Amino acid sequence: MNGIPASAGWSWVKQGFALFRKQPGGLSTLFLAYMIVTALLSLVPLLGQLAQGVLLPVFSIGFMRAAQHIQQGRPVVPALLGTGFHKPLLGRLCVLGAVHVVAAIVAAGALLLIANGDVLTQIASGKAQPDPELLRDSGLFPGMMAALLLYVPAVTVLCFAVPLVYWSGMGPGKALFYAFFAAKRAFLAFVVLAVSLFAIVMFGSQVVLLVLGFNAFSMALLRVLFVLLFGVAHCALYAAYCQIFGTPQLAEAPSAQGPSGQ
Repeated sequence: MNGIPASAGWSWVKQGFALFRKQPGGLSTLFLAYMIVTALLSLVPLLGQLAQGVLLPVFSIGFMRAAQHIQQGRPVVPALLGTGFHKPLLGRLCVLGAVHVVAAIVAAGALLLIANGDVLTQIASGKAQPDPELLRDSGLFPGMMAALLLYVPAVTVLCFAVPLVYWSGMGPGKALFYAFFAAKRAFLAFVVLAVSLFAIVMFGSQVVLLVLGFNAFSMALLRVLFVLLFGVAHCALYAAYCQIFGTPQLAEAPSAQGPSGQ
């Protein structure tokens, strides 16, 4: 693993767009299948939401595999979404999913600890308007910063650990170990990647709302924008993995073939 400059983050974004442009329909269809599955899970109170968090790495590897297919000139099909459900891969990815859930809970706890819960409840329920003075008194921004400082590094590590489990056949513990040092070396590049994608989302959203206003059609366009950038983000993550750990081979993943050392 070589040191990664911050500028690599923008390069990953550009590579993500380049990969997405080759098969936008395939990636959009994959995302639609993912949305249908998560919608079905959300019908189950509490457990469905918990399952979504645990299964996020399982679904994520399907999108990473889709990016690999595009790079290799192979078609992206909805069946790729089930890549992570094969044994022993499923159990390993679910362990990473549990780590993701814990990180999300800790981040949410930090937000609630710092922010004023009563004010946040009033804003969320529509009983109070989120004016600048109320937001300042709520402690929302300091709470969000604390939550992000806890959540973003954890997600950065998981973004590397998930493909290491799949393509390198590592167990969850070993994958997290290698992913931690990879994330440490590439953290600034990941910050640039995240900020770039966020800026694109914000700019695109503002353009749509300024031109079309706040209506059903503009909301539909914003959903399309989200779908596109979701695919681009995973293609960019695949580009990051290739630069740091090397391009995965054409052969099937070691983790899909049999057990590997933990």
